[in-house]
Amino acid sequence: MTGSWLRYSLDAAIGRPQDWSFSWVLMDDVTIGSTCGFCGQSRQRISYEIMRDADRLWICQRCAGRYCLGGKRDGAALDQATIGGQVHGLTARLNQRTCQGIVHMVAAGADDQALLEVALYFDRNLQLSPLHAARLFRAIEALKEPIDRRVFEVQTRSQAHQCEFGELDNAARSMVWPALTRQQKCRLVSLGFAPKGLGRSKDVSQRKLGRLAHPRHHPQIHTLT
Repeated sequence: MTGSWLRYSLDAAIGRPQDWSFSWVLMDDVTIGSTCGFCGQSRQRISYEIMRDADRLWICQRCAGRYCLGGKRDGAALDQATIGGQVHGLTARLNQRTCQGIVHMVAAGADDQALLEVALYFDRNLQLSPLHAARLFRAIEALKEPIDRRVFEVQTRSQAHQCEFGELDNAARSMVWPALTRQQKCRLVSLGFAPKGLGRSKDVSQRKLGRLAHPRHHPQIHTLT
C-alpha cells in the first residue's frame, strides 16, 4: 500500500517509465489485494491503467505519483502538473464513490436505523466517526464478498472523536482498529485506548478483514475523466 517503506525496483521489460501514459481508467480493489505492474508490490487498493503502444499495465498509487508518466486529453498531451491534478482528482472521486456505494449498500440491505444514521453521517462528512465505523464494520462482516475496512477513513483527530473511540467497548475498538493509520494508533495507544489483547497477534484483526483477494471477488472498475 501507499506509504510502505519497502525498497523496490522496476523490471527491465518496463523500459523507461516516461514512455507510458495514463489511460484514465482506475480500478478500486476493496479487498486491497491487487499487485502493481511496475514495482510488483502486492496489497494495493487503487490501481491506474497505463499504456505504451499495445501494452497495458496496472500500477499502484505510489508509482503513479513517483514517475513522470504521460497523459492526454482530447488528443492533446498534458503537462506534468495537469496530469498530477487529474490523477489526484480521479483518485479522490473514486475513493468517495466506492465508500459511498458500500455504505448505502449495507444500509439499504438492513432494517436498522443505526445504519441509516451511518449513511447520513458519511454523506455529510465523507468519513466515519469511531462509533459509526464500528456499526458499519459489524454489518460488513456479514457480507458474502470481503471488504477491507482500510478503504474507509475514521475520524480521530479531535478530542471528541478520541474520547468516542475510548468509550467503545473492546469488541468495537477491535473492529475499528485495523482501519486506523499508524499515526492514529500511536495516538490512541498513548491515551490508553488500544484494544485489549492487541499484543497477542499484531495482524490478527487484519487477517479477519478478507485482506487477501477473494477468488470469486472482482474489484470495482470505473472510468473517470
